[in-house]
Amino acid sequence: MRILPMLALPLLLAACQPADAPVSAGDGAVAGPDLTGEYRVASVNGASIDQPEGVTATVTASRIDVRSGCIRFAFDYRMEGGALTTMDAPVASCRRGLTPAEQSVREAFAAATGVARTPANGVQFTGGERSVTLFTQ
Repeated sequence: MRILPMLALPLLLAACQPADAPVSAGDGAVAGPDLTGEYRVASVNGASIDQPEGVTATVTASRIDVRSGCIRFAFDYRMEGGALTTMDAPVASCRRGLTPAEQSVREAFAAATGVARTPANGVQFTGGERSVTLFTQ
């Protein structure tokens, strides 16, 4: 009879967790609700973004919307079992070509298979030997 109370203890402790606690996939990985916010894109593939207009990203629980001046591109995303999947999403944008930095950001988000917090409290999307690092604005 003592085994039943011992089995119930983890369930009771889990029920006491705050409802707004960040969801984590382990090893610094984060999930949708923890990503939500407005960010500046600080670097892509380890190189700082160096162009006249900054690149920003708005992340919701299921979408990443990137802006650089009149350029916009977006991705729907989902997390399953700690793995990130991104899919191109329709969005209105101007007709100019992407700068090399914008193209690299687009490619990094498209290739992303994981996301984690950095030691400096940034958010880094990685996959396919690419990365894009975001910091809150």
